[in-house]
Amino acid sequence: MCNFVLSVRDDIISSFKKIEPKYFDLLNNLSEPIGKGVRSRFTFKLSRALKIDYNRAVKIASSAELVHIASLLHDDCIDEAITRRGIESVNFKFGVNKAILVGDLVASLSFEKARSLSPDMALALVDCVKDMTKGALLEENLKYKIISEKDYFEIVNYKTSALFKWISFALASFSKSNNFISLEKISNNFGLGFQIIDDIIDIEENENVAGKDTFKDLLEGKVTYPVIISLKDDYVKEKINGFFSDRDVSKLYEIKKYLIDNGYTLKARERTKNIILELRDDVLKISKEEAGIDFFNYIYSITERKK
Repeated sequence: MCNFVLSVRDDIISSFKKIEPKYFDLLNNLSEPIGKGVRSRFTFKLSRALKIDYNRAVKIASSAELVHIASLLHDDCIDEAITRRGIESVNFKFGVNKAILVGDLVASLSFEKARSLSPDMALALVDCVKDMTKGALLEENLKYKIISEKDYFEIVNYKTSALFKWISFALASFSKSNNFISLEKISNNFGLGFQIIDDIIDIEENENVAGKDTFKDLLEGKVTYPVIISLKDDYVKEKINGFFSDRDVSKLYEIKKYLIDNGYTLKARERTKNIILELRDDVLKISKEEAGIDFFNYIYSITERKK
């Protein structure tokens, strides 16, 4: 696993080296391009289940990671982020204009990488980015509003799951598997589960911290899954509507503490486990061998993630 992630990192760096520093020094300013490497790890585990060539799987993973990097560069501009992965964000260090352009540049590298696999892979990745953009736009349109579970699922399906879907279909296109229905369900559920756990971590981390360092999703006007399942509670609904009205950050700590103390983050985590457990039969349809079981164990492992 670690060797695969390192191979993906090296492949991304090889793409960065194609851009002369006079345009932008990608190597020194995006020095840790993969982060947790979730998309790389997902690719590796699924590629083994589908018996895909290692080098081809690396290119699929690096294409996906480059798209993810580009999306983060743009997200940081939208959120006015100061840091990314412990270092100054590109928008904070160089300004929003340059960060947007760098995001576009990295996205172009992802299409170039996908085209080296096949023209169809590059075209499919363009469609994927279109879906991711639609999800991000819908999220922007619904900021500082109470949203439904249906709205949330639509945002996640486009913004997060779309890239896992591209990975799955890209791998399947080079395999003997044609079980696209199961692969689509796996991608959708994994993306949804991964996002819900991210939502939970945003609430649970730094549990005793108050102010602007707490509950960053709600601070930015994003209503996430643990909040949605708590909205039948009049106390939560009143507090959130109050925050959306006056943007008083002191309310965030009260909401956060209430969600944790009343088990809403725990309920969200249990829902995530059920979402992933629904995939057991679909994974077995793809592979009943050890690699298939290993893939299922990996996707289930995200439900235990704490950071």
